[in-house]
Formats: sequence, C-alpha cells, structure tokens
Amino acid sequence: MIDLGPAAITARLRQASALSDLTTGRRLNAKLDMSPAEITRRLARVEALRRLCAALGAIGAATRAAERGAP
Repeated sequence: MIDLGPAAITARLRQASALSDLTTGRRLNAKLDMSPAEITRRLARVEALRRLCAALGAIGAATRAAERGAP
C-alpha cells in the first residue's frame, strides 16, 4: 500500500525534484498541477488502480482454478 501521509508525500516530491530538470528555461514545461491537493488526488487514484488490478488478478486466478476443477 502506498503511504499517503504528509511525510511520505514530501519524501516522494523531494526525490522527484532531485531527478527533474527545473532550470529557469524548462520550468514552464511542467504541465502538471503540483499543488498538495492535486498530488494527493493522483496518488489516491494510483492506489485505487493498484487495488483494482490486484482484485482483477485474484478473480482471474480463481476463474482459472475453477476451470481446472480445483476447489
């Protein structure tokens, strides 16, 4: 599970900032809303998609097992 706590979000932002090129000439190339509320919303969406993928994987595994006749 992704930690959505303020300290974890700050750490991820600092890591992303360290890897980015935000020199004066390139700053306007960043088109993402980097406000705390927007970042939290995107992280929550990614976590929801991760849970959905895990659930679909479990359903697929159960379906395959049922097709093989496993209990």
